[in-house]
Amino acid sequence: MSVYTHLTFDEIVQLLTKYDIGTLKHFEGIAAGVENTNYFIDVVAANGQPTRYVLTLFEFLPVEIIPFFTAITDHLANHHLPVPLAIKDQQGKSLHRIKNKPCLIQRCLAGKQVELPSVSHCAAVGEMLGKMHKAGLQTNISQANQRGLDWVREQAHRLQSLVTTENAGLLKQQADYFTAFFQQHSHLPQGIIHGDLFHDNVLFTGNSISGVIDFYNACTDYLLYDLAVTANDWCRLPDQTLDIEKVKALVNGYNQIRPFSDSDKSAWPVMLQFAAYRFWVSRIITFEHPEEHLPQNEDAVVKPKDPNEFKQLMLHHKNNSNLYSL
Repeated sequence: MSVYTHLTFDEIVQLLTKYDIGTLKHFEGIAAGVENTNYFIDVVAANGQPTRYVLTLFEFLPVEIIPFFTAITDHLANHHLPVPLAIKDQQGKSLHRIKNKPCLIQRCLAGKQVELPSVSHCAAVGEMLGKMHKAGLQTNISQANQRGLDWVREQAHRLQSLVTTENAGLLKQQADYFTAFFQQHSHLPQGIIHGDLFHDNVLFTGNSISGVIDFYNACTDYLLYDLAVTANDWCRLPDQTLDIEKVKALVNGYNQIRPFSDSDKSAWPVMLQFAAYRFWVSRIITFEHPEEHLPQNEDAVVKPKDPNEFKQLMLHHKNNSNLYSL
């Protein structure tokens, strides 16, 4: 959610002429994350009602897969889950272009992110993720993971000459290990996953979840992987280990909605490793070698994140495989 493409007031006004949501009063860029350009846009409707929306410009995603994301949020909303819906224009379309970038407008959900999740926050997000997975199993909508095992292996190979000898060896060793693991565990349950359920993608009002946002890594993949991605962020401590009580709260909340199978339980320690590895790889690309990934825009407001956090977390999981058992 960084700002790569800068817009003017008039450019947004021109886009809004296609909609019936009101008159633009204010806009501001959102400088967080690494994937898309996002703006808050404040609009006043004809009846005087002010409303805040989020305008998203897709910097990397192929335009042909974007309808999948709107279909998923429509489906989850139909199951009464608090997700953002794409606003349709006067012709019933939600996908447009601005500065030659595909874009969507979504209503800004109420609530705010939590900076330091508590045990109760982790329990709530585990339950919410279970509900999302359960709802996702009730649709035929699907989309391959653009950053699944094949992508990770390809990137690990490509990065061999760009990283230290130590990191090159570790990248290859782990890629081979995970390839063998998934060959043996291909039977694990799959369905629609969020793919990036970090704590800045969930909004709370009080102690209740009021919004789950940023579905642009959603895809069809292992449900347990999605839970591992979530645990590695929501339960992570500054020393790159996990808070055991938070992990227990997260997985217990999830288990109430989608009970774990024996295969889930046996695969969990390695899935935590793989989830950390996947984000280690992507952060190497965006942090150490941003020219490989980011638009060439000297005005872009970008805050890449330290890849070593996930490297250390992966090694922690590797050396403590039974510490967070389901």
